[in-house]
Amino acid sequence: MAGSIETAVPPGRELASSSSSSSPSARHCCCCRRRTMPALPGLLSLGLLLSRVCCGALAGPRVDPHVKAVWGKNVTLKCIIDINETLTQITWEKIHGKTIQNIAVHHPDYGFFVQGEYEGRVLLKNTSLTDSSIILINVTFSDSGEYVCKAATFPLGNYQSSTIVAVLVEPTVSLTKGPNPLIDGANQTVAAICTAATGKPAAEVFWEGGLGEMESTSTSYPNETVTVQSEYKLVPTRFARGRRIACIVRHPALEKEIRMLYMLDIQYSPEVTVTGYDGNWYIGRENVLLRCNADANPLPMEFTWSRLDGHWPEGLQPSNNTLHFNSPLSYNYTGTYICKVANSLGQKSDQKTIYILDVPYKQSSSVAVAGAVIGAVLALFIITIFIIVLLTPRKKRSSYLDKMIDLPPTHKPTSSYEKRNLSRAQKEIINAKMINCGRFSYEDENPASQDRDQHMYPAPKETNCKDWIDKKHPNTGNGRIYSNPREHYV
Repeated sequence: MAGSIETAVPPGRELASSSSSSSPSARHCCCCRRRTMPALPGLLSLGLLLSRVCCGALAGPRVDPHVKAVWGKNVTLKCIIDINETLTQITWEKIHGKTIQNIAVHHPDYGFFVQGEYEGRVLLKNTSLTDSSIILINVTFSDSGEYVCKAATFPLGNYQSSTIVAVLVEPTVSLTKGPNPLIDGANQTVAAICTAATGKPAAEVFWEGGLGEMESTSTSYPNETVTVQSEYKLVPTRFARGRRIACIVRHPALEKEIRMLYMLDIQYSPEVTVTGYDGNWYIGRENVLLRCNADANPLPMEFTWSRLDGHWPEGLQPSNNTLHFNSPLSYNYTGTYICKVANSLGQKSDQKTIYILDVPYKQSSSVAVAGAVIGAVLALFIITIFIIVLLTPRKKRSSYLDKMIDLPPTHKPTSSYEKRNLSRAQKEIINAKMINCGRFSYEDENPASQDRDQHMYPAPKETNCKDWIDKKHPNTGNGRIYSNPREHYV
């Protein structure tokens, strides 16, 4: 391989030899395989010496250290050269253990050349020598490994950078129903199976739905691919019919997650109801029917009409789930009618008893409306009375308090609560004192009467009657002298 590269180089140019790097440490050195320069005089020798010293600080070509390639698709390996030196050529190599395989060479004069087995599978992304990125077409498992982009420069020599390529395999995703039908009332059953086949690495599979639980298994193959199979199990019930569950698959080879929906199909025996009778079937009425409503999965296969007494009047015509009364109604149609419905899981039935009236019953709706109106009026009347009774005492009480607040402190009457707290005996004593106090002015003119009552009510003669009452009994009316003893009672 190295020889073939050298034959493509014009005379007088030195090419980088791929065989000169015998160890990994040598491959990653900034100044590897530099040709010994002849002795040069003066400043030129010093400049080359300084360039050799600083060469270790030069960065290699800009590459992606790790690249994920998807099996069967294309992948780009980046190599951007950003230096001021003269580029003599760019070389792509692949490392196989301790051996090196040449892939392609990009030369400024002779163009781009692909080696051996990579011919037809490697393309140059750009024509610029400073961007020697390549495109690897139709990636296979053998394309995983380490790739080296090597730049040969003059006069500094070679420097390089490596890219590790990991080949991923995008899984094949499928969603199928379980092996057994989902029947209402059965034990836990596999509802659906989600498979992410031959993915590398193994895919992540999970479910959304909230009705059951998942159980996953994985199988590995020699080519490092893995198949993941996940089962969604639940206890079937008719109420779950039509509900949706979702299988979600995530994998690094996928640009976005895969979401696959599945609708649950729960089977159950029929649920039957007979409708059509409104309670107002009367003699002579026409164009009436009974309908047999059935909810079943799978769909009902058979509807059977009969009468409980076995009698079948003329004019009855069954048609699937409908029983037509083709003749005007008569008493002969009074009876109990039965509808039986069957599917592959069983049969169920329902019945309806029909009464034929003499005349139409038209009062039912008017009586109901009248009763509702009367009830509403009574309820409104009761609520109005209650509100009036509730609010009236509050208004009176508030006006009385407002008047008391407006009075000066010496003129506010005693509250009825304070008056009620006085016992009857206290009221009699206070009243007697007030009467006696009223006699003071009389006793001043009739001294003879003073001696008789002085020991009972020893009020000072010079004391004003109103002041004495206010001082001794401040809660008896603020000094008022009642002309009638009964006047101070509440």
